[in-house]
Formats: sequence, structure tokens, C-alpha cells
Amino acid sequence: MLNRISGLMIALSGAILLLWIIPNQVETMSFGLLKPSTFPNILSIIMIALGLLHFCFPAGTAVLERRLLLRLLLIFALCLFAVFLMNFVGFIFVAPVLVLIIMILIGERRPLWLLISVILVPVSLWVIIAQVLERSLP
Repeated sequence: MLNRISGLMIALSGAILLLWIIPNQVETMSFGLLKPSTFPNILSIIMIALGLLHFCFPAGTAVLERRLLLRLLLIFALCLFAVFLMNFVGFIFVAPVLVLIIMILIGERRPLWLLISVILVPVSLWVIIAQVLERSLP
């Protein structure tokens, strides 16, 4: 039953992205080969298709553990707080801290992976999105 619920939630999330979030939050451009919404729309459609596929053909067993659910809710709350905080402090300062906290919460302790994830990933995203593509980050 949990497998079907998770598939339905993934499909619903993809539909919300496709029908509400992407049209309202992605800029429209009148030039260029690809619109900024092209890849997000494709990924939303993939989410819907795979979620429905998982709903129709669930595999394995799923067990809902309270401890994992609480950890998931904590990570979700941290992400919401980080998005709120990014409006005031900026992506480049908030993202590395958020990544570090999430990695520690999921149990990652290897210094090299922490260093790569905390520094390289947010900085790379900032360079590619804000500098190269000239898109705004919160």
C-alpha cells in the first residue's frame, strides 16, 4: 500500500510542478532555441509517468518507520527555512550550510565527500546558473 501511495505522491508532485509551479515561477523568453521551462517540464512529465508506473506496478515492500519519517520532516523543514533565508542572505551562503546539515543528517561522515558536496556543488551551481546562464538564484 505504501508503494502505491509513494507512486501517487510522486505523480502528484510532478503534476503540481507542471501545472502550477513551473508556469508561475519560470521566466518566459522570446528568443533562443530552448525555453527556460523546457527541461523542468520534461522532468515533470517523467515524474508523472514514473509515479503512475510505480502506482500501477508496485514492487517490493515498504515499511514506514517513525524515525525516518521524522528525519524526512526535519530535512523538509530545513529546506523550507533555507529557501526563506536565501532571500535575505543569498544562495551562495545558505546552500553550503544546508548541504552540510543534510549530509550529516543522512549519516555521511567522510571528509572528502563532505568537502566536495559543501563547497564544490553549491559553487558550481552558482557559477553555472548565475554567472554563465545569467539566471537569478534566491
